[in-house]
Amino acid sequence: MPQTEFQNNAHRHDVRVRYAECDPMGYLHHAKYFEYLEEARTHALREQGISYRDLEAADVFFVVAHLECKFHRPIRYDDVVTVETSISRFTRTRIDHAYRMLIDGELKSTAATTLACVGRDGRPMVMPDQIWSIHQHTQPRHAAPKET
Repeated sequence: MPQTEFQNNAHRHDVRVRYAECDPMGYLHHAKYFEYLEEARTHALREQGISYRDLEAADVFFVVAHLECKFHRPIRYDDVVTVETSISRFTRTRIDHAYRMLIDGELKSTAATTLACVGRDGRPMVMPDQIWSIHQHTQPRHAAPKET
């Protein structure tokens, strides 16, 4: 798993673990982690004023091209999980996210995804300016080095 420094502007989304999402030991089933990541990603995008539904209606899709997850400590029934989502790489055709799942500040899991922007035909495409411009406005600006 690539090491990604989390930015101060990471999106945070809370999810409460439901009983039906747990295995017989009372732990969150491993497959559900990926659903939590998707929910957090979707909420982060929605807070920027964009919905997946509107993108899909415009024939723009983001498909998961890569996914990895490391389970550090178990998550249990009724825990409130904070999913922190941060963008680690952003190009006109893909978005890489890094995630941390925490309970009361304790790290439970880390994950990473790569989303590829594709058209309805499944072929890669350049993402709409609407999304690109949001990313450009949310990136920290670095001052130019001073001349000596």
